[in-house]
Amino acid sequence: MQTRSIPGLLTVLSIITLTVLGLGCDGGDGGGGAQPPAPAGTATVQGTVVAADNSSTALVDALVEGVGTTISTTSGADGGFTLARIPPGTWTVRVTAPNSADYGRASAEVTLAAGDTVTIDFAVLPLGVPEPQSIVLDPGQSTVDLNNQIAFRVQIRGAGNVPLQGIQPTWVVSGDIGSISRLGVFVARAVGSGQVWAFAGDVSRSANVTVVGPRPPQVTGFSINPQTLPATGGQVFIAASVTDGDGVRVQDVKAEVLGPGSEVQELPMQVGDPGVAVPCEGAADCYLDASFNVTLQVPANDNQPSADGVQAPENYSVRVTARDRSGAAASSDFIDFRVEGIDPPPPTPDL
Repeated sequence: MQTRSIPGLLTVLSIITLTVLGLGCDGGDGGGGAQPPAPAGTATVQGTVVAADNSSTALVDALVEGVGTTISTTSGADGGFTLARIPPGTWTVRVTAPNSADYGRASAEVTLAAGDTVTIDFAVLPLGVPEPQSIVLDPGQSTVDLNNQIAFRVQIRGAGNVPLQGIQPTWVVSGDIGSISRLGVFVARAVGSGQVWAFAGDVSRSANVTVVGPRPPQVTGFSINPQTLPATGGQVFIAASVTDGDGVRVQDVKAEVLGPGSEVQELPMQVGDPGVAVPCEGAADCYLDASFNVTLQVPANDNQPSADGVQAPENYSVRVTARDRSGAAASSDFIDFRVEGIDPPPPTPDL
């Protein structure tokens, strides 16, 4: 990780709304060194201070404090900080560096319960970047099973809805349902409902997230193309997306084809784009979220034409099946396609 020092006196304006007033003394250690145990009934906020235009750049010696209290700390060599002994309540923390030659401020709001340890990576806006006016966050609502992930897409916009390219927000998870990376990848850690928040400047946006217990694989986006072939047959492309918190092995995702003679054919599917798929931790050829596909070679229609030369079409049905590592299985609905018959001969012209 690159590091960048913030020179000069750092003034941090923090607005903190607490259910308990009159905090005690110092609650941080500058991101390094051992902390004494936090008193019972209090909470801890920890994390890093990084550049919003390059999350691998740590901001060193940044001051993090709560205005109106004596709780303060500075970020260490890796940008890390810890604020302990915080009473339960809702905190709105603003971190600014007005004397920095390169960076300005970041802010986030977090609700703390007794015993909580919440991690926040503050993404500090570069100086000279237009003031954020709005945030677009997608998906806005989602349900995910335990241990699965959601990759949130975010766009921070300035005046006139102009996107601020290359700028990451400060991410916060409320509801104690999981964690989120600096790049917006949420990991579901506990069953329940909560929100994922994105903060930039003085604006914010939230998305509702529901984490459910382990469930069978979710097969979505199932499609077949084309759904009609000529009498000579051809190729059909089969695709579907599969998500599962326990993880699905590639070998356990298949396309099941029911042919015109009631024969059943199972086709192993492959991952369509490994670069964007979410792999299982520590397991090869296993995915929490991936798109799968396979190409089916369909033979020519072999129905016998009738006495008047009409050949009936052949009908096929296809579904996608998946089994996760726990043994739970699921399948999509069937989608039909057909191989047309040959055209009947033209009628004999009258003489």
